[in-house]
Amino acid sequence: MNPAMFSERLRASAVALGWQTSVVDTFTARQFRGHAEVTEKSLPKDAIGLRLGDYPILVASIELGDLDRMHASLRSLHTQMVIARSYMAAEEVINAHIMLIALAPDPLQDWRGALDLTERDETVCRKLIWTPNPNDLDQSYALFAARTFLATPWKSAPNVQSAPLDRNQGLVIRTLEKHGLSKEAAVHWVGLANQIHDDPDNLVAALTAVREPS
Repeated sequence: MNPAMFSERLRASAVALGWQTSVVDTFTARQFRGHAEVTEKSLPKDAIGLRLGDYPILVASIELGDLDRMHASLRSLHTQMVIARSYMAAEEVINAHIMLIALAPDPLQDWRGALDLTERDETVCRKLIWTPNPNDLDQSYALFAARTFLATPWKSAPNVQSAPLDRNQGLVIRTLEKHGLSKEAAVHWVGLANQIHDDPDNLVAALTAVREPS
């Protein structure tokens, strides 16, 4: 698994949501927009620029293991993202992400501490890391995507037929009774409120009429 294959998965997820996607070569440019000179700072060699809907993305890899090497990789990615931002529209900069595929020399070693520190570092932009499980790439990718803006939890949420709002009428009736209305009058008041909710003057008159003796 490499950044190119990772970017294809990301694009497929975005397309499934009905979003437009594109590869954006300028996000991996070696110079800032409007500048001819190439930066002398180290830049990632495998980064790919994408737009997924409204989200501008840098996709790259990060090698787990040597912390100094990891930090150096992150510094180069930060520089690349600063360059990429010069090519973004002002309103999309806030949505910028770096998405990384983790390359682990020892897949059995627990890298969660290093990954957590990397993701919590929101210097320049937010970073998210996918650690592929070679035994089940699809499942591990699905778990990664569920932590990102590509998640659609509402699609799997069960429909609720009797939400708490549906039971508010009983609470209102009990409250009106507590404040002196008979149950019959309270039920009548709730019915009037549902019927005349767009005409406050007539509603007040109707509510008052219920309380006046016939």
